[in-house]
Amino acid sequence: MEAPQCPKCGRPVTRVVDVPYGWWEWTGEAYETRTAATRVDVAPWVHLDCMGELRSFHPQNPVTPDTVLA
Repeated sequence: MEAPQCPKCGRPVTRVVDVPYGWWEWTGEAYETRTAATRVDVAPWVHLDCMGELRSFHPQNPVTPDTVLA
């Protein structure tokens, strides 16, 4: 069975992280804060490949061929 597709980048969600409040990223000269949240009521899970929020996702939910992340 395939992993569900990320609604932001379209790639399979094979790795997720619990970093909704943000992270620091090196820009070449300094660190800048980044966030995966697009609103205040932040999603708890983030697609590691594109850092897009996965609002309807939880890694303990069963995955079926019909699973769609929105």
